[in-house]
Amino acid sequence: MKKLLKEPLLHFFVLGALLFAIYNLVNKSTDEEEIIVDNADIEHMAELWRMQWQRPPTAEELEGLIDKYISQEVLYREALKMNLDHNDEIVKRRLAQKMEFLGQDLTGLVAPASEENLKAFFNKHKDKYATPYKYSLYQVVFTSDNHANPTKKAKAVLKDFSSTSPLEMKTQGDHFPLDFALTDTDAFYLNREFGEQFTKQLETLTTGQWVGPVSSGFGKHLVYIESKTEPTTPDFKDVKSVVKRDYEYKMEQESQETILKTLKNNYKVRISADNMNTITSNELAQN
Repeated sequence: MKKLLKEPLLHFFVLGALLFAIYNLVNKSTDEEEIIVDNADIEHMAELWRMQWQRPPTAEELEGLIDKYISQEVLYREALKMNLDHNDEIVKRRLAQKMEFLGQDLTGLVAPASEENLKAFFNKHKDKYATPYKYSLYQVVFTSDNHANPTKKAKAVLKDFSSTSPLEMKTQGDHFPLDFALTDTDAFYLNREFGEQFTKQLETLTTGQWVGPVSSGFGKHLVYIESKTEPTTPDFKDVKSVVKRDYEYKMEQESQETILKTLKNNYKVRISADNMNTITSNELAQN
């Protein structure tokens, strides 16, 4: 018995029970709270079970779910009474998320993804849905590893070999791991392999002759464009699903920014911390 009385775990249970007893005495209420479990609650529990186990719960399992729900609701309400949600980072984050979800629901009501709205969005952002440029081209490169001035070298080679055939030019450039000849290659591939700077310059270059220098992260290129296919805008019906995704994302972003800005106007923010500079503090307070 003496040994049992010295057990730390026993002390923990006794102290815990005492704290709850004191709290209940201090906050004693004559009103018995009501917890209602309605059809929607039960259907929600059953649906969550079905999603997890790929079958509906048995009567016994459903009874267990309801009992667990009631226990959780009791503990939740008691925790609120004890202000246990105060300054809890997880609770704050979760409630902020729920406000964001509420904003998304409002967006669906205010700016639904109707056929009319999607077409208007598509017409306003047609360039975004255009097919990329396509090229068949040859390229050689002059790098700073092999030349003190790659631009000067490229210009000199272009001057001397401007009328040479594409294949004959191949030996004039530096050794390069990427392809010398590219056939029906779209701008996405060129962006990935050569960089956007290189690809963007191709749009305005003349076809059927060696031109350059064209800059990339590798060096200075001379380029011979055999053919260039201009971008075309697809029909709305062909990209409707993509437009819908972009539209909903855009509306959610704008809606959340508007809601947050409106709500922020209800608060006066003052940064009292003294371990950051005044300019940053003022900017945060204004935002």
